[in-house]
Amino acid sequence: MKFGKKQILSILAIIAFGAVIICAGLRGGRTEGTENTENIGISEADANREDLSQASEAGANPSTDEPGGTKVDFEQLKAQNPDIYAWITIPGTGIDYPVLQKRDAKDPYDNYYLDHQVDLSEGFPGVIYSQPVNRRDFTDSVTVLYGHNLKKGGMFSDLHDFADKDFFAENSQVIVYTPEEILTYEIFAAVDFSDALLPYEYDFTESAEVQRHLADVEKCQGNFREETRPQEGSKILVLSTCYADREERRLLVEAVLTEEVLTAETATGEVPTVEMLAEEMQLVEVLAKALPIEQ
Repeated sequence: MKFGKKQILSILAIIAFGAVIICAGLRGGRTEGTENTENIGISEADANREDLSQASEAGANPSTDEPGGTKVDFEQLKAQNPDIYAWITIPGTGIDYPVLQKRDAKDPYDNYYLDHQVDLSEGFPGVIYSQPVNRRDFTDSVTVLYGHNLKKGGMFSDLHDFADKDFFAENSQVIVYTPEEILTYEIFAAVDFSDALLPYEYDFTESAEVQRHLADVEKCQGNFREETRPQEGSKILVLSTCYADREERRLLVEAVLTEEVLTAETATGEVPTVEMLAEEMQLVEVLAKALPIEQ
């Protein structure tokens, strides 16, 4: 069977078109590996999914007797998932979520909750989480929390509001609730940073490494609050999220701890023991002997 010139050209066009379709499918189905935690492509279907972390909001109720207007029922939250260890609220934004960390992870840089929900189902948008390299009581020199930037908002998407100078000037607090404390942080920087995995890039157990990180932040483009700068020994909270169109960059919002308040349960929950009372009485007797007595 012979083919004319037009028939041959038509066949070649069909073959070329099929090759383009196949290449496009392979390209779209590929997931890029990465060192940092938010640098994984989110499909439109995943980004549009219902935010499953909102299900845990049953454990947080409005209340005016605590900073931030939120009272967190950690017993109820831990019944849903024992990996929930804190709650983060940023006034002026929609960020109001539980914070999780995989308790049984062997890798200090574990990213299980990058693509798992509060109910442990796999998929996006993930949750707000920390890696096991950080302690869960926020006593590290630098604690890093991660969350996705989503097309329809949610998770850490609203962190990008802090790139606006006016918004940055008008909003400065981050409030973290734990079962024992309410921690208030003051935001001192919102910067465009590299995609370096911070706890790996910097050994935050060393004061010099904390200062090196802060010096690197100072070199970045972004917004700064001059009157709120970390001092030696300050506790710093770093909130990290990605950009929609720049996989090699991260938006970091950094804040310094300014206030620690014991929760009501912690403040009133300790019953004095006989030993504690005896120690107090001994202290009173020592002070009484040391002070002059007026006749």
